[in-house]
Amino acid sequence: MRIGTLRLLLFVVLVSAVPRDRTCVAQAPPTIEAELSKYGVPVTQLGLQSALKDHRPQVRGLAASKLAAMKFTASVPLIVKALEGEKYPLVKFNMAAALVSLNSQVGNRALLHICDEASLPEGLRLDAASRLIDVGDYGCLPSVDNILRKATDPSIKTAALLDLARVKVIPAALAPRIHNTLLASLQDPVSAVRQFASECIATLGDKAAAPNLQTAIANESDEMTRAHMEESLRALESQSSEGPLNRN
Repeated sequence: MRIGTLRLLLFVVLVSAVPRDRTCVAQAPPTIEAELSKYGVPVTQLGLQSALKDHRPQVRGLAASKLAAMKFTASVPLIVKALEGEKYPLVKFNMAAALVSLNSQVGNRALLHICDEASLPEGLRLDAASRLIDVGDYGCLPSVDNILRKATDPSIKTAALLDLARVKVIPAALAPRIHNTLLASLQDPVSAVRQFASECIATLGDKAAAPNLQTAIANESDEMTRAHMEESLRALESQSSEGPLNRN
């Protein structure tokens, strides 16, 4: 699985070293409220709105996210203004995601820009794509396909495949390209990528990929991966209706 980009906080499970006769207890990740309190930010509408202009990037991102979580829709213009002046990509992501949660199309456009910006980390770009897919916005699909084609990190490839598998309808203009990318992924040198490619093919109902999946199964050397591929093939063959890759 990909190493998820830090969206709000870097959640680290801390396990203390304890004597052998004691139980190790994993600490719960910090809440947004706890982090804001640590920075001295009051969790009120006024306090959070003021924090959008804080000199600390992490505070600005947390404030936007908390305003969205509390459904303070009156804060949309302030978040938009903060987003327009923001320099840090991760904070931009947090602000844009907050705007999407508050039903502002400004957030969708900002996330699409992040997804399409090739100079940004692939993980952050896929996070933006994932958030858009959550709300049924598939404008990021060309970039997801490009990332899957060009990435060298297996965790990024599997993340892109997981994003594609959640799409309900793939535009006709993109279908052949995504089909070919999935076929190429079946031949990836990493078994996990091959497995997720087969599952994505089944989820998207790409029946035209069935012969290639059969070939991949015959050539698969990893027993567990082959079993998953066989399961994906059975699922694909059992589908009576067209999947997202063919439904337009």
